[in-house]
Amino acid sequence: MPEPEDSATLYAELLDSARRLSFDLRDCQTGTDDADRYGMTPEWSPLYGTPTWIRMSEPERRRLTRREVTHFLGVAIWLEIALQIVLLRRNHSADPTRPDVKFLFNECADENLHSLMFVGAIEQLGERHSPLDRVMILMGWVFRTFAWEEVAYGIVLAGEEVFDVMQRDWSIDDRVAPAVRRSSHVHVVEESRHMSFARQKMRDRLRGVSRVRRYVSAVLIAFGAHIIAKGLINKGVYRGLGLDWQVARTEIGRNEHHRMMFRRATAPLVEFLDREGLLNGLARSIYRKSNLL
Repeated sequence: MPEPEDSATLYAELLDSARRLSFDLRDCQTGTDDADRYGMTPEWSPLYGTPTWIRMSEPERRRLTRREVTHFLGVAIWLEIALQIVLLRRNHSADPTRPDVKFLFNECADENLHSLMFVGAIEQLGERHSPLDRVMILMGWVFRTFAWEEVAYGIVLAGEEVFDVMQRDWSIDDRVAPAVRRSSHVHVVEESRHMSFARQKMRDRLRGVSRVRRYVSAVLIAFGAHIIAKGLINKGVYRGLGLDWQVARTEIGRNEHHRMMFRRATAPLVEFLDREGLLNGLARSIYRKSNLL
């Protein structure tokens, strides 16, 4: 099915933007980054302001955020790989000259470079990558195998929106390690195109769909966002620093500052989903449970 004319124009404009404004940080210098810098803006730490945070020394807080951001970037890589698998599989036999398919090729190239860029930042921080939870690994397989197009874009858009807001802060914060600031700036610039692409693809796929499909898609997107939000909190990060995981998990769960920051991060996503009829009652309850609404 050909894309609507307005969509085709947008995809062509996005591809032109990619030609004019793209980056490649694969050649960044390697080695350990400044140990006296935070891994991310400290206010984005899920433990920020908790009794555990207050008891920590400044070097311990910096180490905590460096371990946390290493895990966050690992989740971002997991998302980008999953998106490529889903979309390339579904466009394997599509007309490669279509504007949306051409931009998809560009997006996949960007996503691979982003993954390499994030790996470089992790290596420069000198921190060990914590394995993903088994639930995330299982849900990743389900997502890659069964998600249809608006669900795939919606779930990844949920993750990208959270990272976009976080990384805007990290990219301009002098307290943050240079490798994270650089990679955050590149990701914010290039993902703005990807998010515009995802929103338009969702609009295109939702044109004329049944109320049942729209309802089911809304719930699945909310569930995917829930998995991502919960997956950002990884027990291996805190145990690896010698913290009591049960105490850390309880404090994070009760941390109103953490909930406020995540609600701020997902505000643009919630507004978009509401406008597109993808925020029904069940979906809203899932977002609330995830501290995203």
